[in-house]
Amino acid sequence: MQATKTHLVDRIWGQYYSEFEAIGAENVKESQNKEEGDVEVPSVMETRWEGEILGRTSAGEPLYQQALVGGEVVAVGGAVLLEVNETSVIYFVEYMFESSDHCKMLHGRHLQRGSETVLGYAANERELFLTNACMTVQLKDIKGTVSFEIRSKPWGHQYRKENNAADELDRARAEERRAQHLKTEYFCKCLYSPVRGGFFSLQLNDLGRGSGSCSSCEIREEENERSKLEVNISKRGFVYDGIDYCIEDYVYVKPLYMIDPEKNIALDAFCVCQVLDIVFPKSSKDALFEVKLRRFYRPEDISTEKAYTSNIQELYYSEDIYFLPPEVLEGKCEVRKKHNMPLRNDYLTLDNIFFCELFYDSSRDSLYQMPVHIKPKFSSIKDDTLLRKLKGEGIEGETDYDELPKEMRLATLDIFAGCGGLSKGLEQSGVSETKWAIEYEEPAGQAFKQNHPESTVLLTTAILIIGRAIMEKCGDKDECISTTEANELAAKLDEEQKLALPLPGQVDFINGGPPCQGFSGMNRFQEGSWSKVQREMILAFLSFAEYFRPRYFLLENVRNFVSFNGGQTFKLTLASLLEMGYQVRFGVLEAGAYGVSQSRKRAFIWAAAPGEVLPEWPEPMHVFGTPELKIKLSKRSHYAAVRSTQYGAPFRSITVKDTINDLPPIENGESETNREYGADPVSWFQKKIRGNMFVLTDHICKEMDETNLIRCKNIPKTPGADWRDLQNLKKKLSSGKMVDMIPAWLRNKAKTHNGWKGIFGRLDMEGSFATSITDPRPMGMVGMCFHPEQDRIISVRECARSQGFPDSYEFAGKILDKHRQIGNAVPPPLAFALGRKLKEAVLLKKLPLQQ
Repeated sequence: MQATKTHLVDRIWGQYYSEFEAIGAENVKESQNKEEGDVEVPSVMETRWEGEILGRTSAGEPLYQQALVGGEVVAVGGAVLLEVNETSVIYFVEYMFESSDHCKMLHGRHLQRGSETVLGYAANERELFLTNACMTVQLKDIKGTVSFEIRSKPWGHQYRKENNAADELDRARAEERRAQHLKTEYFCKCLYSPVRGGFFSLQLNDLGRGSGSCSSCEIREEENERSKLEVNISKRGFVYDGIDYCIEDYVYVKPLYMIDPEKNIALDAFCVCQVLDIVFPKSSKDALFEVKLRRFYRPEDISTEKAYTSNIQELYYSEDIYFLPPEVLEGKCEVRKKHNMPLRNDYLTLDNIFFCELFYDSSRDSLYQMPVHIKPKFSSIKDDTLLRKLKGEGIEGETDYDELPKEMRLATLDIFAGCGGLSKGLEQSGVSETKWAIEYEEPAGQAFKQNHPESTVLLTTAILIIGRAIMEKCGDKDECISTTEANELAAKLDEEQKLALPLPGQVDFINGGPPCQGFSGMNRFQEGSWSKVQREMILAFLSFAEYFRPRYFLLENVRNFVSFNGGQTFKLTLASLLEMGYQVRFGVLEAGAYGVSQSRKRAFIWAAAPGEVLPEWPEPMHVFGTPELKIKLSKRSHYAAVRSTQYGAPFRSITVKDTINDLPPIENGESETNREYGADPVSWFQKKIRGNMFVLTDHICKEMDETNLIRCKNIPKTPGADWRDLQNLKKKLSSGKMVDMIPAWLRNKAKTHNGWKGIFGRLDMEGSFATSITDPRPMGMVGMCFHPEQDRIISVRECARSQGFPDSYEFAGKILDKHRQIGNAVPPPLAFALGRKLKEAVLLKKLPLQQ
């Protein structure tokens, strides 16, 4: 069944693919870059000012509102064509002035064509994007003026029809002008920032003021100031990379400068130190200054076993002193007494807060109680709730981080909700309340309902018909493009189901992950057929955003979503959201850097309504061996949402041992869903993930056939062991049949696909899980699925823990249903991190939710 969609989404995707199929990519490129009648360069470029002096620049130069250049009026707030490096570019006029040497000058900001942004050929050919690239030129260098306007429309679902009608008239006018070979009329709605990876609302009050100031110049000046290293007047502090450091502050230091490489062979977290002094050189020829630091050791600095049994936030005081340049610092943190730690019970998410109770003597490699004569200067407590607790004024059940009041939490619709990993993390962050969820697989929907009993869960092939049903309910069925089958199914919904449907104006936040089949490697669009594209559920997902116009929108998908088929799907998604009027930000994150023991790279797209604050990306908190995850913007530029943590992060990696080593041993094919834990949790992670649970659920595993079980038993219980460690022998089954230990297809293709590394593979207790998938199989795409020490496939609960699901989380259906729910989910700790950034954005806005 084809996707149910709105006319706007259908037009953008349909128009692109019809042009793409009809004339090909190169001709699309040529037609979009062709500017008929844009510029008529006059033969004589006479320049003169028009009007009176408006004011003066900071240097005293006179400012003007407009000028005549070659017979054309150039005005502040308009656009002109310039030639830069033999390329025609369009610039927005910020202000004009006459220099001290009597040259007529213009200061402008680059208006970038959509095809030159990350959008590529998915962009509207008439839309320009303001950038922060600016320059000053002489008026005589102008090649012509450009017909241009800055557009701003009323926002909200109530203006959708009005805005869509205006856009239709605008497109008709543009086609008419094109047919008459008239100048193209351009417009601009957003600022494009490749450095920040997104499109942002224009600050209209700062544009084209003609005042001699430019916000782009101000941004550049701020960046230059931020990059300076300056000591304050008292010489007890300094500013580096925009951060104020003072004596007694606790700081992060790059591990390269302190870690003994022979002792720590794994990826290392930042070293935590306290600033003791700022040491200035005796000679002015020497370095500017050095920072005197006291090192605080971590459990992993002592041994891997100590790391496993200790709290990840614990530090040890030492007398080890270092003198290092300020450039080795990576930011600030807090060190407190243990009883002053935050009250929060978030099961996996960390702030930059540590505690210290013990003394470490590195010369003896020994831990002691803190000597009475040592009195560390701990960080001051800034948590209002914690201060109330210390004064005996705390409230039972109160947490000590900023929560949105319940009436300010975003009423959320989770589409393709699965078992609810994304909703779980977002709700725990305190920013959202998932009131509705749509899921088309019954076991997953049942699991969602079990874990989110307050939510209305719409279970069916709902994504194909719910949109139709909602539009019918609102009297907007003409705005919906759907199949006859979808129409009939929507009509069959009973009154109770119809009453449960959300309506425009009720939904503040839509999130979800459309099915990713095809994005993970199989190129579904290679045949170039629009009829195939229509089946993509992403069209239905975007149509929900177009119809409801929520304040916020979040799309999640596999990493390959941004590069699949040359990035066409990704770019069209961005183009659709921009056409709706949203601000948009994109990025790729690694879940392993947010507190789970799993490599799971995921693409995200944030959208925020005009006037809202686009959420920033959460800083990665755990070391993880993944390089910087970049998105290609153009042939020569890329964007990474966050830094790589290969070379340091606030906390160490979470290991397989941290994650599952407290769970009792089970046999191949174990099916008992409830059992006792049999032992107390040991690691910090185990204690958090287990919570208050006394009964262990879903510690069950798939049953391997006799052949694969024999192979499993012959895989050594050593890190990284896989099929290559099997002997090339035959073994006798209980039936008497002889089977090869190494499958014939593996022997024949052993030198391809990186040697099929990981097939029949064992997990490493000190390493991480491979990407959690929907069906762990020893010969599957992710073959490393054998327990490190037991002869079996990892269990449902072990997979759930690798994703960061607490032990209290319930899954539904048969064992394969449960694996599928886990493999399709967003890790709740990653969702939590995203939710906290959304909460920051909502608090920055400080407006009630219902406008």
